[in-house]
Amino acid sequence: MLAALFLFAISIDRSQPYKAPMATYAVLDVYLGFSLLVLLLTWSDWWLDAKLAGAAHTFDIAIFALLVLSSEGYTSPYFTFFMFVLLAAAIRWGWRETALTAVLLTLLYLLAGLLVVGAPMELQSQPFIIRTGHLIILSLILIWFGVNQWRSGIYSRDRQTFADLTFDEAPLETSILAITERLKAGRGVLVWREQSAREADVFVATNGRLDVTRVELDPLQPDWREPLLYDFSRNRALTRDEKHNLRGSGLTEIIRPETASALDLREGVAVPVRTGAGEGELFLERIPNLSIDHIDLAKELGADIVGRVERHALMIAVEESAEARSRLALARDLHDSVVQFLAGAGFRLEALKRDYAANRDIAPEINQLKQQVLQEQDELRSFIAALRSSTKVGVDQLAQDLRMLSARLARQWDVACDFTAETTDMVVPTRLQRDAQNLMREAVANAVRHAGAKSITIRLKASDDLVMLDFINDGARYPKSPLSGDLPRSLSERVKLAGGAFDLTRGMGVTKISVSLPVSGRIQ
Repeated sequence: MLAALFLFAISIDRSQPYKAPMATYAVLDVYLGFSLLVLLLTWSDWWLDAKLAGAAHTFDIAIFALLVLSSEGYTSPYFTFFMFVLLAAAIRWGWRETALTAVLLTLLYLLAGLLVVGAPMELQSQPFIIRTGHLIILSLILIWFGVNQWRSGIYSRDRQTFADLTFDEAPLETSILAITERLKAGRGVLVWREQSAREADVFVATNGRLDVTRVELDPLQPDWREPLLYDFSRNRALTRDEKHNLRGSGLTEIIRPETASALDLREGVAVPVRTGAGEGELFLERIPNLSIDHIDLAKELGADIVGRVERHALMIAVEESAEARSRLALARDLHDSVVQFLAGAGFRLEALKRDYAANRDIAPEINQLKQQVLQEQDELRSFIAALRSSTKVGVDQLAQDLRMLSARLARQWDVACDFTAETTDMVVPTRLQRDAQNLMREAVANAVRHAGAKSITIRLKASDDLVMLDFINDGARYPKSPLSGDLPRSLSERVKLAGGAFDLTRGMGVTKISVSLPVSGRIQ
């Protein structure tokens, strides 16, 4: 189109070319013929398109210099040709080749202008037609260039191509189906190997149908890291190097013939896929208008698959981690409530056994223990209800619940419990309420069982964004643990899980445990 426009522009402008008109017409005729020949040869052959790029680019630069020299020098209307050659360099190669082309074209333009300056120029052309034609061609070139620069981005920017993952979806199967559908590829093959696995899973997508088989295939060449176009019938492979330049090679240097035969590969685009869980290769065939632009597109395809696989693995890991934390928290809650109550009940039953042996009246104690069992049953129901809800309670309500709990624990463990509270009008989540109750249960049980305490003072204070609890007992020093030292392990773990602070001090025959629980910012 550009060559035809130049021939048309000069033919309607009687003042052009003012130098060697016959030679200029001959050059334009040759250039038009050359352009048609290149068009026919590379229309559906990406290999020749790459191989002829250097020769065609050199010829374009030469024609540019001749046209500028034979036309109007500095005021030549053929700036479109300058843009065409420059954009062609940017599409074919990297920024270095594009910059070199720009410098060379600028120098040639300046040299031609110096040679023709001062020469007589007749201005009898039709500038409107010529400039309109130039603008049309320049617009088409820029649009085409823009499409080829962002067409690979169409795939990744389309949110419908890769919808949000769910746990039930397999990332590899959904990936290859989405890719083949988006690119209108007639056939897609994804070879996937788990880490250190000899066998590979082969996913073959054809017309929206997916078949999966497991075969024993050797991995492709380990140094293959970049997408490529391939043609097995001609043993051709085309890729880009680290400088974005096109580089051709023999396909058998990358993909073994037996592998290609097993997968029934013919012609298309291939991209390696590497993740932490495994690796593989994606082959897409029967793509309409297959060209060197698909090399850049394939890199985004591989990145999409990698992201999808790793996102799915992360979702599973997060879910498993959340489940593990939930199980740990539930186990700790049951230990600090039900298990500790049963331990206390066993402690009371031993005392009742001794009373019975001494012929004492144990009926009141049994009734009291019965009431405690019923209260603990209510507590367990409240605990289950709290797990199902996300409501909040006021600090006054928290203090009231802890005061009632301290009274029950005093009877359960036969220990004196003195509870005091300084409250505010702030509210706390039910999770913190359960943490405070279970911390109290565990602190009282530890003080009696491990320190032999006879009295425990419990203080509650709420200020700013913290709920603070102090447990002061008159028992002996806590026995050391190989894992937590002087700190009671169950208490310190619960406080850490809640994102709080834990401190233990000993002096004047008493042990003080101070706990601070944040209302917000809980560790999940």
